[in-house]
Amino acid sequence: MAGTHGYLAPEFVYRNELTTKSDVYSFGVLLLELISGRKPSQTGECIEWQSIFEWATPLVQSHRYTELLDPVITDIPNAGQIQKVVDLVYTCTQHVPSMRPRMSYVVHQLQQLELKVVSEAGRGAVGSSSSMSLEVESAS
Repeated sequence: MAGTHGYLAPEFVYRNELTTKSDVYSFGVLLLELISGRKPSQTGECIEWQSIFEWATPLVQSHRYTELLDPVITDIPNAGQIQKVVDLVYTCTQHVPSMRPRMSYVVHQLQQLELKVVSEAGRGAVGSSSSMSLEVESAS
């Protein structure tokens, strides 16, 4: 079994163990990549290599959530919404697999966030809208 560097859960990297919680970890990495526009690992100007979490953690610890966003995102959600997504990212990427949520919980949290974003867009200026679309199919 192989995977892409940066998305692999620690238990797979170090012990070759793969579970559904490993997928949750990978999804958390992907979610941070989507909101930040950064790859899971990349070279920077002043350093040879940096993981997306090494870059993001100081911003999160100092509550600078809007600085996490990809510069191409022009319709910036409020910091509270960004914080909720970032909290979900860090919950998904806990080093201990049992501390990670089930994927159904992650989907539910994203759906709740979508409802809040759509609701707030409805209260905005005429013609304004912002929404994160997430379609989930039942695995039945």
